[in-house]
Amino acid sequence: MANLLKVIFLGLVGFALLVFFTAEKPKQIVANENVVNIVKYDSLPSVFEIVGKEDKVKKEDLIKKGEKTLVVVGNHDSLSVVKELPNYFELKTPYIMVANISAAPWFVKKMFIPGKLEELNEGSNIPMIYDFEGDMINTLNVVDNSKTKFVAFVVSKEGAISKLYEGQVKEGALDGSMSEEEKKKALQPLFNSLNNI
Repeated sequence: MANLLKVIFLGLVGFALLVFFTAEKPKQIVANENVVNIVKYDSLPSVFEIVGKEDKVKKEDLIKKGEKTLVVVGNHDSLSVVKELPNYFELKTPYIMVANISAAPWFVKKMFIPGKLEELNEGSNIPMIYDFEGDMINTLNVVDNSKTKFVAFVVSKEGAISKLYEGQVKEGALDGSMSEEEKKKALQPLFNSLNNI
């Protein structure tokens, strides 16, 4: 019995060594970061659901071709700060916000989030996309949906969409945890990045 176990053990070790030494090593794919972070205008969803509007809006009506546009993806806390961007800086570039809520449970997205987003965007004339299915964040490859982070993209006049800036706000910003000065400080690098392109 002991000899049989030795033979089995040695057979397994021999097989493992054979596989290890003869298997091809996986090819390492090195992607150019600029290629990974650039998306084309045509790959965006064709229609968007906008917070506070009954009908869906066509892509061409929201993000105009031949015009530079800022797109900021965020969640509750971060969007409450991002919506203040035109209050702190002279913004010449039109921009839209994307509510990154696709990871929430279905019933929460249907029953609670729409009202909260309308409340959040009240008094603002900046369009906010209600990204129910996650089409927009999937196209832009946004994987972090924490409530304090935001990711800014710029749509060039030629239709290339590239990542511009990634920022963070204080937890509880929606409930007033940040002063006006702190909000401005959190948005300053985004404004500077936008002006440098």
